[in-house]
Amino acid sequence: MLKTATTAMGLIFASSLAVQALDRPFPVSEVQVTTELENVSVSDVTNFYPAFNEDLEKAIWSQIENPQNGGRGFEIDVKVTEVALDDGALGPDGKFNNLDGIVTYTFQGADQPSGTFPIEVTAQSGEAPAGAIVVMPSEADFYQAMVMAFAAGVNDKMADLAPPQDDAVQQKN
Repeated sequence: MLKTATTAMGLIFASSLAVQALDRPFPVSEVQVTTELENVSVSDVTNFYPAFNEDLEKAIWSQIENPQNGGRGFEIDVKVTEVALDDGALGPDGKFNNLDGIVTYTFQGADQPSGTFPIEVTAQSGEAPAGAIVVMPSEADFYQAMVMAFAAGVNDKMADLAPPQDDAVQQKN
């Protein structure tokens, strides 16, 4: 009887190890940002914003709820596809109000991505309510707001991801 109970407990323990659930928020182990623009030269963007990719990467890391420094998690690959002013080229002095990209989320070691989503950020002006005080943001504030809004979108889309396959979660480095 004792041997049977011990064996049953051992089987329960072993089976619980085989299925590792990945809790939300999902861990993130890597963020990579590249800029691949169609209508604008990448150098046009980097002339005005020399650290554009790095700024966006830092902003994304600041939004991640479960960063894994050296641990296993999702690898986020961001490809910025548009930096534009009213769907055209960059404006004078690097002004833009559209920031679009494609984000691919792949769990480290998985064969297939868990999800690929577009992220689109558009700034629009509008009429302020009567009596409101209107403050125009500086160019630096506007740039920071666009980058942070994109980063928030990257983090928000993680909620739409399916959990990675068990074999990817269990795989050792």
